[in-house]
Amino acid sequence: MNKPLRKFSVSLVLVLFLASAAWTQQAEVTRGVTPEDYYLFHQLSDPHLSPNGKLVAYVVSSVDQKQNRRHSAIWLVAADGSRGPWPFTTSPQSATSPRWSPDGQYLAFLSSRPSTTDPITTQVYLLAMSGGEARRVTNLKNGVSSFQWSPDGTRLACLSRIGPSDSRAEGSDKDRSDVRHYKNQSYKFNDTGWFDDRRSHIWITDVKTGSAKQITSGQDWNDTDPQWSPDGTKIAFVSDRTGRAFDDSRNTDVWVIAASGGPLTKISDHNEGDNSPRWSPDGKTIAFIGSAQESSHPKVWLAPSSGGASKLAVKDLDLIPSDLDWGDKGQALYFESGVKGESHLFRIDLATQSFKPVTTGPRAVHQAEINEQTGKMVYTVNDFKHLNDLFIADASGRGERQLTRVNDALWKQIEFQDVERITYKGADDWDVDGFFVKPLGWRAGQKYPMILSVHGGPAGMYGVDWFHEFQVYAARGWAVFYTNPRGSTGYGEKFERGIKGEWGGQGLH
Repeated sequence: MNKPLRKFSVSLVLVLFLASAAWTQQAEVTRGVTPEDYYLFHQLSDPHLSPNGKLVAYVVSSVDQKQNRRHSAIWLVAADGSRGPWPFTTSPQSATSPRWSPDGQYLAFLSSRPSTTDPITTQVYLLAMSGGEARRVTNLKNGVSSFQWSPDGTRLACLSRIGPSDSRAEGSDKDRSDVRHYKNQSYKFNDTGWFDDRRSHIWITDVKTGSAKQITSGQDWNDTDPQWSPDGTKIAFVSDRTGRAFDDSRNTDVWVIAASGGPLTKISDHNEGDNSPRWSPDGKTIAFIGSAQESSHPKVWLAPSSGGASKLAVKDLDLIPSDLDWGDKGQALYFESGVKGESHLFRIDLATQSFKPVTTGPRAVHQAEINEQTGKMVYTVNDFKHLNDLFIADASGRGERQLTRVNDALWKQIEFQDVERITYKGADDWDVDGFFVKPLGWRAGQKYPMILSVHGGPAGMYGVDWFHEFQVYAARGWAVFYTNPRGSTGYGEKFERGIKGEWGGQGLH
C-alpha cells in the first residue's frame, strides 16, 4: 500500500523542484533595462533590396566596450524569408553604406581598411556576390563620405572633402600649426568639433580603373546628395552657393551639372532651403523638398530638369516630408514624415495631387526603399519596446513581413514597461499628446516619483519610438511622462508655429 504513495511523493517533489528551478531561472533572467544594456544593443539601419528582389543588404552596428568603439558590419537576408540573416562582411574594420550595383552582381560599401601606401581613410570597396575578396575602388585623398552607382554601373558619384591645406607640402610648419583663422560665423559644431578648410565636393570615379575626376568645387560651400539622371549624363545635387553658407544663410538649392563637369543649372527657385533632389524615371522632372518662405513648412515640389519654375506636387500637405522617392513608374512620390507621435511612409498620387499613408500603427517607420522592378519595399520599424528591425512589404503596404529580430536574445531577458498615450487639453483647449511610462512593479494607488521630460528644439517630436533612458528610469522605480507641447512637429504647421511670440507663455502648455 505504501509503495505507490512513495512513488507519488518522489514524483511530486521532483515536479516541484523542477518548477521551482524553472521559476528561479525565469526570475534571474527577467529584469528591468539598465544603462549598461546600451553596450549590448544591436542597431539595424540602411536596408537596400537587391535589383532582383531576392536579397536585402543592411547594416548592424554594435559597441565594442573594451576597445571603446562602435563596429558596423553588412548583413544579408533572403527577402522571401527562406534563409535567415548572415554576415556579408567580417573584417575587423567597419563596413557601412551597402549599395547594389544596377545588375545586382556586386555590393559596394564604405570601409576604412589599412593600406601599405596611404593613410587610413574611408573608401569605397566592392565585393562580388559570387565570392572573393573585397576590392578597393576609390583612392581619394580624404576618403569618401557617400556614393551612388551610375545607372549603367560603370561609375560612382562620390562625395569627398578637399581644401587648401591639401596642397601644402607634407611636413611643413603650416601643417603642424594649431592656429586657425575663421572668417565666418560657423566654425565648429557639436560632435564634429572645429571645422577645417576642406569642403565637400563631387567626384566621378571609374569603377574598373579607380580614376576620379572632381566636377564641383568652391571654398564657400559644401556640395551634397549627388543623384544620377536616369540616362547617366547628369548629376543633381544640393548646395548653398550664396557665399553665406557658413554665416546665417539657409538657402540651399538644387543644381544640375553634367557628369563630365561644366556649367551649373539651378533647379529650385526659393530663398529658403531646398533639398532631396530626385529624378523622375523619364528624366524630365526633378522632385525636391523645399520651403517657399521662412515661416512655412517644407513642401514637395516638381521642376523641369532643364530648369524653370517649380510647382507643388501635392495640395494641403501639413506634414514635414523627408526621404523622397519616386514610384509607380513616375505616377507617384513617396515620403516619410512624423505625424502625431508616429512616423510613417506616405504616397503622393501626382494625378490628383493627393496623399495617403502607406504604413500605419503605433510605431516608427524609417529608411524605406521602393524597388520598382519587383514592386516591393523594405524599411525599418521600431516602437516603445523594440529597436529597429527589418520589414518587407508590397509598395502598397500590403503583405508586410518581418525579416529580422536582431535583439531577440537580449530582449528575452528584459521586462519592458508599457507606454500609455495620454491626450490632454493645453492652452486654448489645444489637444496635447503625452506618453506615460509606469515604473517597474507598478501598483495602483501607490505613490511613485515621476520624471517629466520635455524635448528641446523646440521643434521635434516625442512619441512611439525607442527611448532607452525612459525604460531605464522605469526600471529604477520611477514613472516617466514625456510630452509634445505646442511647438512640436508632427501636429501641423499651426501647432508648431503656435509658440511664436509666446516664449514662457502658452507655448509651454
